Amino acid sequence: MKRILSTIMGLLVLLAANAQNVTTDGLHQPVNVNDVVVTKVAYAVFSSHDSVYVNPQTGQSDTVTIDDGMATYTPEEFEVKMAAKRAAIKKLIERAKARRNAPTITPDQDWNYEGKQERSSARLYYYTYPSVDADGNPVRLSALMGVPMNTVVDDFADILMGWPWGSSLISDIKIRPSNVVIGCHVTITSNWECPTSYERNTSILGLDNFRTDTGMMLFYTRYDLLRQPCCLVILPDYEGYGLTKDRPHPYLYQELTARQCVDATRYGLALYQQKVAREEELPLDDGWKTICVGFSQGGSVSLATHKYIETNDLTDELHFAGSVCGDGPYSPVDHLQYYMTDDGSTTYPFIKTSHRKERVSMPIVMPLILKGMLDSNPYMRQYAITDFLTQNFLNTGVIDYIEAKKNPDAKDQYSTGDVNEMFRLIKETGIHNGKQILQKDSLFPFDDGDNVHGNMRFMLTEKCLADFRRLTKGEELQNDFMKDLVKALESNNLTVGWRPQKRIGFYHTTYDTVVPYVNLLKFMERQSELTYYFANEGDKPSEREGVRPPHTTENETEADVMIIDTGSTADHVPAGQDFFFFGSVTSPDYQLMKWVLKGKE
Repeated sequence: MKRILSTIMGLLVLLAANAQNVTTDGLHQPVNVNDVVVTKVAYAVFSSHDSVYVNPQTGQSDTVTIDDGMATYTPEEFEVKMAAKRAAIKKLIERAKARRNAPTITPDQDWNYEGKQERSSARLYYYTYPSVDADGNPVRLSALMGVPMNTVVDDFADILMGWPWGSSLISDIKIRPSNVVIGCHVTITSNWECPTSYERNTSILGLDNFRTDTGMMLFYTRYDLLRQPCCLVILPDYEGYGLTKDRPHPYLYQELTARQCVDATRYGLALYQQKVAREEELPLDDGWKTICVGFSQGGSVSLATHKYIETNDLTDELHFAGSVCGDGPYSPVDHLQYYMTDDGSTTYPFIKTSHRKERVSMPIVMPLILKGMLDSNPYMRQYAITDFLTQNFLNTGVIDYIEAKKNPDAKDQYSTGDVNEMFRLIKETGIHNGKQILQKDSLFPFDDGDNVHGNMRFMLTEKCLADFRRLTKGEELQNDFMKDLVKALESNNLTVGWRPQKRIGFYHTTYDTVVPYVNLLKFMERQSELTYYFANEGDKPSEREGVRPPHTTENETEADVMIIDTGSTADHVPAGQDFFFFGSVTSPDYQLMKWVLKGKE
């Protein structure tokens, strides 16, 4: 049966290969920086403190920098803060001169705002740039670029300038951005979550900045002596958000989103080089490289952008090093089959997840996938959402929640967490907008405390569900709309159709029920010519699933792919927080990033 299914899927992949012909017009032409429009400039201030870290394996201790928070400021607000800091530096110098000794370089002991040690800053450029849409038509999109300001070093320079010998050292301690990060954000359903809407200053110590991957990826711009590299970060909004919030978001249209991310990067770099030429910014390091990073949808966009750069001969132009991908939907058909067949088993026999057959632990995922395909994929535009989703499920407002991103006020939009709360309310009351939701306890059969689970038997139409069941058995599909959906999904399969040349770092938790581990397993199966290194060598969950790449190494310097797969009991959202964990210099994203940037020896 598996052989039959593999044959069917292989044919579908071949049929789908030419389904999405994203235009490459203008891709290899020099970008015109005059086509970039800067819409706003702001500043991010990072706060942190030193902590003694004890390595549990070696018992050795070291001092690490712990991130405490981040806040954004207007240029005027930022200048006020910098003026206060300069005044603190002046007092430090005067006290040191009075003692007739050079000052100890610990400036954060002398300025402390709101209980935080503000050690580093970044300049944020909000800009728009030209790209193309699914039909090859011109579209203007938006992005955010974070530029390291290296204020720790600048502070040292200010202190040294207080001494006659200080000016001779300043040119030697100015630090330039070492690399470029293309930051690919997670699945969002509200416009206020997109990068160019990132103005989060309301929480205690700024900690809610860590609750979004935009905030976590902006931390790559932060400079300190311990956590390196310090990067220029480019964060595209994706079509359908930011400037284009009134347009549909082409969810999981990988090639198109990758093209738009590449355009954001090329125009962002042009803008940055213009700032360098005007001596408004420092040049990138001579050996700079570009790397893609993302989690969830961002993990697949990161891999898609990697593929797009390599298959369109942009590696040299972008100094491309590779990608870091966390818990991404790389193989969407296999992903959906997991929803249909998994009964809570994982690669760890002693762990059971809350997932059950024909259920979805984050119900908004199905409407997002279907709407994304219907809005943008050439195979799908002839169909309607009612071919796939029941009217009763549609009555819960699922499409309205997605479309609400167009509303001008954040309070009238819905994040994925907000949507979950709406489903929870419906499960409790059985009512939405005055309409009774039938069989609410069957539609939403389980609440695991984090997510309200949806039952695909009551979410999908009878014909759609029947064909999904046939798909899992390797049987012929009976409905054209389902045949075309599978073709559309397979045309976005990132596990086939190319052989990566640059390094890839994968992170995936085996406990993820939203973006299941099968996505990583299928990549390993289908990219068997690559050489794999497993960071957790003593415990390889993939082997329990029977996936043993023929080319593995115990020497990470020889590998094409590094894998961190974990049996953590964290499901999708907390797994993302673990991926970007802000309290350690060895978080998975950072560990993988450093490895990718080293390149294969």
